[in-house]
Amino acid sequence: MDERRRSDSRNARYSPDTDTGEMVSPESGTTQTFESATRERTGHGHAVADSEADIILIAHPESQRLGSRFRLSPGSTLEIGRSASVRISLPEVLSLSRKHARLRYAGAAVTIEDLGSTNGTYVNGQPIHGNAVLRSGDRFQTAAVHFKFLHEQDVENAYHLAIYELVARDGLTEIYNKRKYDEEAQRELARASRHHRPLSLILFDIDEFKQINDTYGHLCGDFVLKQVASLARELVRPEQVLARVGGDELAILAPETGVAGAEALAMKLRDRIVGLDHRYGELRINITCSFGIAELTEAMTSPQDLYHAADTALLLAKRSGKNRVEVQGT
Repeated sequence: MDERRRSDSRNARYSPDTDTGEMVSPESGTTQTFESATRERTGHGHAVADSEADIILIAHPESQRLGSRFRLSPGSTLEIGRSASVRISLPEVLSLSRKHARLRYAGAAVTIEDLGSTNGTYVNGQPIHGNAVLRSGDRFQTAAVHFKFLHEQDVENAYHLAIYELVARDGLTEIYNKRKYDEEAQRELARASRHHRPLSLILFDIDEFKQINDTYGHLCGDFVLKQVASLARELVRPEQVLARVGGDELAILAPETGVAGAEALAMKLRDRIVGLDHRYGELRINITCSFGIAELTEAMTSPQDLYHAADTALLLAKRSGKNRVEVQGT
């Protein structure tokens, strides 16, 4: 299977204007410095005439080709879809139309146009109708595939910063991914154990998520997951780590927080999720989440021990009727 996928990637309709980047991490603080310089050069993110643009694939329903880069030169166009005739051809993504969207680099602007697709084209989460101008740093979505648009004079630096985000963040929800969670959990557990400080973990997932996907489709499921992640992001503190650690399973790692504080946060998030009017197009979808909480104890020697304890509490919440918050050992 791995060999076939490597062959597919080599034989896909990638031109010499396409490549795949190595996952590299810039030094701390690089992102902020670069973005400030970019705004000065480009006029708050607008395109610079005669410079290339980059399209980076950051989320794919089967996690294929992540980090692939497609270059767009002045005066050229680029189409996305399932058809073999388009430049970004993704025949394995059935939610894409054969010719889904077109990017056009005319003058100093790059625009994106939906080509009458079935599942729509979105820029920064908003559906587009007709043409929309892309600004450097914008995210756009064609069905279940997400891209990042970069238009910089220093495109290599911008590209590697985007790849760093790909390494640390989940492409769909934009919160941290499992890899980043594992790194932070190892670091925080060592710190909490060394200084005898509290550390709690909240695990939660969407009740009946498979039924949502089966009833309304995976694009609706993606929408629901992004909405729940967005609500959680509004409530977590800067020192807390919010991550997607499974299909619809999210985690909040809470340093300097005992079980009472973690339970209060979980209860608040549960109530916010229930109280939100979740609408996908004309559909109103009832969403609830179940939560499991655990606090680090002296008997726990690894992040897996803490995770297992929270996961056990989450399973209890599911078995007790869902839409519940359960704490390990209570």
